Amino acid sequence: MCLCARALMCLCAICVMCVIHHNKSLQSTPAEQKTKLKVESDSMLIWFPKIKDLPIPQPKTEILVIEPKDLAVLMNEAVPDTFTEKVQVVCDRMGYPCFLRTDLASGKHSWKKSCFVDKPDDLWEHIFEVVSFNLCADIMGLDFKALVVREFIPMDSRFTAFYGDMPVNPERRYFVKDGEVLCHHPYWIEEAIADSKKPSIPNWRKAAKELNMETEEEIELLTSYAEMVAKQFEGYWSVDFCKAKDGRWILIDMARGERSWHQEDCKFAIKKGVGV
Repeated sequence: MCLCARALMCLCAICVMCVIHHNKSLQSTPAEQKTKLKVESDSMLIWFPKIKDLPIPQPKTEILVIEPKDLAVLMNEAVPDTFTEKVQVVCDRMGYPCFLRTDLASGKHSWKKSCFVDKPDDLWEHIFEVVSFNLCADIMGLDFKALVVREFIPMDSRFTAFYGDMPVNPERRYFVKDGEVLCHHPYWIEEAIADSKKPSIPNWRKAAKELNMETEEEIELLTSYAEMVAKQFEGYWSVDFCKAKDGRWILIDMARGERSWHQEDCKFAIKKGVGV
């Protein structure tokens, strides 16, 4: 199954750099890899085991570590049939629709083509789109090591936006550092939605204002969740929550704080992030 023309152009520009970058990490010893991940990576292989058993609502999650031989093919020209079959076993067990990402990123803005898998028929295309996004991100690509299949939880979606018709939901980003909660912000600011040039409803600004309203009850609950997470980590992290259709707040993602988008006017914003 060959790469599509769009991704091939992207890969041609970065393939050599990405291969060098990935091969270097694959040649390191397990101890070196573990140390590198702790210091430099936002990998779910690092943060998810630390928070998965906390009493916080989270999607059911299965992580499939990518074998070096499969990774080499994914980075070259194809999604191997054998690899797709491995992923489908996990997706079938999770149930459809499900959510697909690597241990580092999902390519969520292209939603319908990437992370949102509604049936097994075109699974390889979703794998390709997710992997392609990871390879093309941050110039050198992301040093992903696994594919992650997660339960799809219907969220309190108000409209869709971006080129993949991604659902826009009430989402919050909390920043924690060395065991303490620093600050919190709505995630989907109006400027980002406007830049997408594709909101699905005409009165999306009103809807965005409503979904970005933080209530005292919500802040109390999410602060308690963020405090539980903060106690598991050293350093600076972002913790993302999304409101489900049934009213629960779901812990959906984490990342290193210095690499996470942060409102620039916040006193705790260390530097401009890369917008993960």
